[in-house]
Amino acid sequence: MLRGTSTILMVVAVLAVVGFMWWLDRKAGSLETEVEPVLEEVVDSEPVDINSVALASDPGSAVGETGYLRSVPVALRLGRASFTVQLDSATTFPVLLSPDLIQMDTQVYAGDNVTLFGHVFTLNDSIRSVWVEQEAVDQANASAIPASPSFIIADSLSFN
Repeated sequence: MLRGTSTILMVVAVLAVVGFMWWLDRKAGSLETEVEPVLEEVVDSEPVDINSVALASDPGSAVGETGYLRSVPVALRLGRASFTVQLDSATTFPVLLSPDLIQMDTQVYAGDNVTLFGHVFTLNDSIRSVWVEQEAVDQANASAIPASPSFIIADSLSFN
């Protein structure tokens, strides 16, 4: 009688394993859904030269652009990970360094002349607050963040 019980238990175990594998296969099939991107503004596009004159006159028009901002003077260092560039005699524009540039300990100071590559995002008061909270901008410079509707996250930076 012991021999018959072990055969039945083996059959039940095999059926349980087969049933479990079938269930896993069905669940895996339901995971094949498309994931929405986190930042809707990020669009795969060819890098462009961002015109500093156009950016100065309408900073919001460049939101969504990815490209180069060439040979612009740094107006003010806001903190360890941010600064402003001088677009024309009256307009400054905020720049945030990417995590890679921060990790490489990239230092940018007023008076430097830079060319940067990055993506233009919308800037609002809550983003400005996060910059200060995360110490990308020094507390003393929080009021110096330009009232621009956009900013650039610099993925690469070169000094001219």
